[in-house]
Amino acid sequence: MNLSISGIVRTTLVTAAGAGLVVGAMHSQGAFAVASTRAVDTATGSATSPVRSASLVCPGPELKGLKGVADLDVGVRVAAAAAPVRAMTGTAPAAAPGEVSLSRMPRGSLGAPVTARGVSLLADQTRAESVLVSGTESMAAGVAAAQNWLVPSGDQRSLGGAACGQPGADFWIMAGGGAPGRQERLLLTNPGGNAVTVDVTLHGAKGALSSPNGKGIVVPAHGRTAFLLDSINSDLANPVVHVVADGGVVGAVVNDLWLDGARAGGSDDAVPTAAPSRDQVIPAVAADGQAVLRVAVPGNDEAVVQARVLTAQGPRALPAGGVIRIDGGTVTDIDISALPVGTYGLQVRADMPIVAAAVVTRTAPGKPGDFAWTSSTPPITGVAGMPLAVPEGTSAPIQRSLSVTASGDTASVEVVTVDAQGVETSRRPEVGVDATAVLDVTGATSVWVHRVGGNGQVRAGVVSWLDDAQGRLITATPLRDTALRTTTVGLREVSH
Repeated sequence: MNLSISGIVRTTLVTAAGAGLVVGAMHSQGAFAVASTRAVDTATGSATSPVRSASLVCPGPELKGLKGVADLDVGVRVAAAAAPVRAMTGTAPAAAPGEVSLSRMPRGSLGAPVTARGVSLLADQTRAESVLVSGTESMAAGVAAAQNWLVPSGDQRSLGGAACGQPGADFWIMAGGGAPGRQERLLLTNPGGNAVTVDVTLHGAKGALSSPNGKGIVVPAHGRTAFLLDSINSDLANPVVHVVADGGVVGAVVNDLWLDGARAGGSDDAVPTAAPSRDQVIPAVAADGQAVLRVAVPGNDEAVVQARVLTAQGPRALPAGGVIRIDGGTVTDIDISALPVGTYGLQVRADMPIVAAAVVTRTAPGKPGDFAWTSSTPPITGVAGMPLAVPEGTSAPIQRSLSVTASGDTASVEVVTVDAQGVETSRRPEVGVDATAVLDVTGATSVWVHRVGGNGQVRAGVVSWLDDAQGRLITATPLRDTALRTTTVGLREVSH
C-alpha cells in the first residue's frame, strides 16, 4: 500500500526590526491515514507561497504593571505597517484582501485596521498590557511594527522604544548597569492560549547568578508579566539576562531606566541579541562620547574575543580592548568612548559562541542625559524595516538615520522609504567590504531594506534623536527580517 501525505508546510520566518515576530504563520493541509505496515516518508518536492497570516508582539508601556511598584505615567505609541511591494525581494503578496490590525492583549482592538501596503497604523497604548500586531492575507507578508515614547522632562526624561518582535523560548538580552538609581525591568509577553513558565538567570563579570526569585515566573495566556531584575541582583555593573521559557514561547524586552541622582539619566529598551555564535555584528552604534561594547560568553569555556568597528571606509581597530579573553559564563564591558563621532557597525568574533550589544550615552555637565541600546542581529535575508512613528508629545523635530552594514563582502541594497503622503522613494547605496553606510531618513513614515546585489551579510538599524534646551535624547532600533514566504514540502509515505 502507498499512502501520500502532501502539503506539510514549513514556515520560513523572516522577522522585522526589530526586532520582527511571526506567530501562527504555519499552515497545513492534506489527509493522513494509519498504515498497517511499516512506512517511511520521502520528500517529493516543495513549493513556496507568500505567508497569509503573521503576528508580532509589542510589550506595551514598560513602566506599568509591576506588582508592588507604583505605575509611572508613561504610555507608548505603537505603529505597524506592511512593506511596499517594491521592497519585498520579488515576493508577491497573497491575492485575497487582508489587513494589518492592532489589538490589546488579552482583548480589545486599537484603532481601525489598514488595508494598503506602506500605510502605517498608529495607536496609543496607556494600559499595562501588551499589543498584538496581526497581518492577514494580502497584508501578511512583510509586516513590521515598533513602539516608542517621549518624556521631554522630569525623572523619566527620555526618547525610547523597541521593535515588536518574534516570541521564542531562549533569549539573551543585554542592558542595565550597577549605578545607583539604575533599574531594569523585564517585560514578558505570552501570545499563546496557555500559561508559560520562564526561568531568568543574570550573568555578570563573575559569572551566572541564579535566584529562586527568577525561577518559575508565570506569564498568563494572552498576557504579560513584568519582572524586576533587581530581585535577582541589584549590584551587577554589566548585567546580561538569559530568558528560558517552558510550555510555550514568549516575547521579551528589557527596559533600562536610570535616575542619576537628582537628574534623569535616560531610558531605553533592549531587545534580544542574535543567538549565540562566533560572529556577531551590531548595527547602528551612534558614537559621540561615552559608549560601551558589552560581550558575554554563554558557555563554560573561555573565549578569545576580537572586536572591530566597521566604518564607511572599512574595518578599523578599536581604540583599545580589541582583543581580549573572557571567561566562560561571564560578561565584559569594553570602553569604546574614544571612537570618533559617527554611526558604525561593530563586529565581534571569537573562538567560542558569544552574544553582544552596545550602548551609547548623551550627557552634558549639569544636564539630564539619555542613552540608546542596540543589539547584535542576524543578517537580513529578505526585507527588514519598521514604521517611524512620532511619539505623543513631540514638539521639536525627530531626526533619523538608517545605518546599513555589510560584513564578509560588499553588498548593494535598496532602501525604500514612504512619506506621509504615501510616496515611495528608492535609494540604492553600495556598501563596501566590512563597512557601513548611513542614510538620512528624517521625515519618512517607514523605512525598508533589502539586498539586491553582492555577497556581504547585511544588517541595519535606525538611530533617532531629538535636541532641546536640556540636551539630546536618543534611541536606536536594530532591524530584523520580516516574514515573507512559507515552504510546502510534499511527502510520500511508502510501505514495505
